[in-house]
Amino acid sequence: MDAAKIMIVEDNTTVAEDARECLESLGYGVSAIAASGEEAVANAERDRPDAVLMDINLRGDMDGIEAADRIHSQFDIPVLFLSAYSDRELLARAKKAGSFGYLVKPFEERELYAMLEMILYKARAEKERREMEARLAQARKMEAIGRMAAGIAHHFNNILYAAIGYLEMVREDLPPTSEVLEKLVEAESATRRAADLSRLMLTYLGYDRVASKPVDLSETAGNALDDIQKDIPAGIPLEKNLPAAGPVVPADPTRVEQVLKALVTNAREAVEADPPGRVTVSVETAAASKIREARRLPMNWKAEAPAYACIAVADTGKGMDAETMDLIFDPFYSDKFTGRGLGLPVVLGIVKAHGGCITVDSAPGRGSVFRVFLPLSPEPAVPPEDKAETDPEPASGDGAVLVVDDQDQVRDMTGMMVRRLGFPVITASSGEEAVTIFREKPDGIRLVISDLSMPGMDGWDTLAELRKIRPDIPAILMSGYDKSQAMTGDHAEQPQAFLQKPCRRETLKMTIQRVLGQYP
Repeated sequence: MDAAKIMIVEDNTTVAEDARECLESLGYGVSAIAASGEEAVANAERDRPDAVLMDINLRGDMDGIEAADRIHSQFDIPVLFLSAYSDRELLARAKKAGSFGYLVKPFEERELYAMLEMILYKARAEKERREMEARLAQARKMEAIGRMAAGIAHHFNNILYAAIGYLEMVREDLPPTSEVLEKLVEAESATRRAADLSRLMLTYLGYDRVASKPVDLSETAGNALDDIQKDIPAGIPLEKNLPAAGPVVPADPTRVEQVLKALVTNAREAVEADPPGRVTVSVETAAASKIREARRLPMNWKAEAPAYACIAVADTGKGMDAETMDLIFDPFYSDKFTGRGLGLPVVLGIVKAHGGCITVDSAPGRGSVFRVFLPLSPEPAVPPEDKAETDPEPASGDGAVLVVDDQDQVRDMTGMMVRRLGFPVITASSGEEAVTIFREKPDGIRLVISDLSMPGMDGWDTLAELRKIRPDIPAILMSGYDKSQAMTGDHAEQPQAFLQKPCRRETLKMTIQRVLGQYP
């Protein structure tokens, strides 16, 4: 550890030089010597020493106690008072100044050393305590924001589900030559963009569902960069340092591509100057001990393995100051273009969902390096599947579909969608009503589609009660929440499928056909 830097404030030149020699003999460095309170405050702002050795009686208008008060309150620097006096009034004023110690002249070196070590330790402990409290406060804030955002997304997605469904049906009912058809298509597109925005916010908060499998990070990054490079101007070089056989990580390849696209786009925009700079993407394995805590997000992330896979995106742009780096992962913050600002927050959410972290190294004039650290997989990479998409066979058989939802608009929309697919429909506005209906005619219902979040008996409870009456009844559970949230917890009864709202009628159709194909 580097030697602590101490500022001496003493208006007697001989005493000040003796203090310098004493401190240096004890292994400390001396940042400056000030002869007045005003000079001490100015030096503290400039040099930011680790501690101040402060005489109380100084020349000028500001005595040592007033100077100490300003230094401690403005710059959070501990002060050790030196004085030939020890009367109670002086001690009382010194305590109010927020000092960390008081020595009466003359003193021995060992007394000075013990007192300095004590105030330095206390200052470090206090700083660590405040940083920990700040991290905890930030974590609680993010948790509260997450709950709020998830709740808003749930209700928002229910509304969008109804809007998209009605728009789809109106569009299908219109003749191809209708003048309003184009406007309806645009309205559908707008509602889907709103749904995408809702999902992006949940991704930022780490609530997005990740379908992970062991993948070679180099291969995945290389495939993504082949597509990303098409959007990079020819004058900006994109260098790749990708080992032939890269580290294997449990990840969703689509999400890795999304991370790379956002980071490379950010780097490309940083180097679009005249002349343009350079962007470099690297993949390697990094020891956990090398993952710096400074500028690391999430703030509460802890390494749980000795090594991690790392994908780094570096640019030679103008770099960022500390204030900008504190803001770049905030939603909708952008120092580039109005309306931008979800790229990096979404990157952070994806990294969180994968159990990793991200660090940023930058300074004005030095460019920037974003490093994403992901856990290594104990299993080998899974080769890409080459599967042909086939439409499910239409379901056959008799019986109605029981639609359960406490929101009238959503329940009516789901019922209309299912009827248009050729199924008779029975609706229930609560889990209790659904169980009553089902008990009266268990063999007349072939499928249950139920919302998960309902007052009283929720979707899980409803499914459990229905399965007591008829254990083989197939079910589809729906929710405005993401699957990673909606399907948490241990439940004895599981549905055959889950659908997140809003979903298109075609998605609902294929899901019903797939489920009923298994349970004709």
